[in-house]
Order: sequence, then C-alpha cells, then structure tokens
Amino acid sequence: MRCAAAKPVEATVAHAYAWLGQWLLVAAVLCEAAYAVIGKRLTAVLSPKRISAIINLWGFVLSTPMGLYVAWQFDFAAVSLPMWGLLLFYALAACVWTVWLWMTGLRAVPAAQAGIFTVLLPISAALVGVLVLGEHISALQWLALGIALLGVVVATWPARKV
Repeated sequence: MRCAAAKPVEATVAHAYAWLGQWLLVAAVLCEAAYAVIGKRLTAVLSPKRISAIINLWGFVLSTPMGLYVAWQFDFAAVSLPMWGLLLFYALAACVWTVWLWMTGLRAVPAAQAGIFTVLLPISAALVGVLVLGEHISALQWLALGIALLGVVVATWPARKV
C-alpha cells in the first residue's frame, strides 16, 4: 500500500532528473545523425543488404555475452507462442528491414537531406506516446512537433530549376 505523500515525492525526484533525460535525447539525436552520415559513406562501397548484415552481426557479437547471462536464468516456456511471433516480427522490423530501407534511401538522397529525417524519430515517438500509451502533451509541445514536421517538409521540398 502506498502512502498519500509518495506520488509528489516521486514526481519531485523525476523532475529533478528531467535534465538528464533531455540530454540523453539530444545524445540519441546526435547518434542518429552520425548514423546517417556514416551510412551515406558506407552505401558508396557496400550494398544496403550487406550493411544491414554487418550491423546485425556486430549487434549479435556485442549483445551475446549479456544475452547468455540473462538467458541462463530466464524461463523461456513462460513466453507464449504469439509473444515469440511478435518478438520475431519486432526483431526483423527494427534490426533488418529498417536498416535496409534506410541504407537503400541513403544511396539516393544526400546525407544532409537524409539527416533531416532524424527529426521524425522524436515526432513518431511522441505520437506513439499519445496514441498508444495515452500520454498527454501540451499545446506548446504540439506546436513544437508541428514546427519540426514543417522543417522536414521545407528541407525536403524539391528545388526549383532556374
């Protein structure tokens, strides 16, 4: 049972670390921008399928030690077959198809323009939070999302031939 004062204390602690969350989001956006630039260079010498395979191989190598440690204590039978199916779909979508689609797009789009699409990451995350998780955002946040989306449209608008 929780006491009445627990919620304000938790909110105060969460608010005290809000700056950390914001800086982590900035770091994630910078990583995503680096991903676009590095990916652009890689698409000049490797196929998108090969890049996707290499990225997933490195991910497998780097995550296997911790995965084996966790798997040692995990009850695999407790996970239902439909959940395993969803996990497989998520793994393929997040690790294979999106990397392949991104690298295929980078072959045809300049890196500076492709980097603009990293703005869609926080926009889509906010929309999932609102539509799926039932989170509420303020009018000012909606305005910020709209301005960010407008920035993507303006930055990717076809140039006029003079």
